[in-house]
Amino acid sequence: MEKIIFGIHPVLEALKAQPAQFIQIFLPPGTLTEKRRQIYSLAQQNNIKVQFVPRDRFDALVGKENHQGVVGIISPYVYQPLESLLKKWRTSREKALFLILDGIEDPRNFGAIIRTANTAGAHGIIVPKHRSAPLNEVVAKTAAGALAHTPVCRVQNLASVIKILKKEGVWIVGTAEDAEQSLYSFDFKLDLAVVIGSEGKGMRSLVKKGCDFLVSIPIRGEIGSLNASVAASVVLYEIIRQRHYG
Repeated sequence: MEKIIFGIHPVLEALKAQPAQFIQIFLPPGTLTEKRRQIYSLAQQNNIKVQFVPRDRFDALVGKENHQGVVGIISPYVYQPLESLLKKWRTSREKALFLILDGIEDPRNFGAIIRTANTAGAHGIIVPKHRSAPLNEVVAKTAAGALAHTPVCRVQNLASVIKILKKEGVWIVGTAEDAEQSLYSFDFKLDLAVVIGSEGKGMRSLVKKGCDFLVSIPIRGEIGSLNASVAASVVLYEIIRQRHYG
């Protein structure tokens, strides 16, 4: 089934990375802005049909979402096999950095995490088949183009994947409110997969049991936890700090 992608940056980045997935692009009539001209030019280069339509057509396609006057019709979003993520890591010759999302069901949280994971240089994101937001247009829009560059792998069983990662020499670090060790005292200069649990329940017991280490994010105020995407950002940027500026 065809999917919709909208917004200037998501469409532009997807065109740069995966033009073959595009079926058609809708742009507004009249003079195009610089970014829209880039989209039109890339579409022409890749023989993608472009249609100029009035604003009410955009609203009919995506409702009240902020489409920025750019909508693309694409082939269904494709999850990548675990081996593709591992290959990306091996090819990079960098310390491994994977994200495992256990129970992130809000598409905007999911999209925000994909965006941050890309800026942090993560080699991929792993999600379970159940209890996870699907890859859809809201995720793609929130990710602001990062979905085109960051592979997402969907698996039946996270506990089994954790075992595979361990065999590859990757250490599993879970984030948990009750962990005694602060992330600021942990050495992230290892081959790592970081587990982010759901905001309400955290990681499931089997996933938590599979972690080699547990770390917490210090909280000073009255609210006991962070939004999942914010928590992921805090951890990822501590990893960047240690690996590149520590």
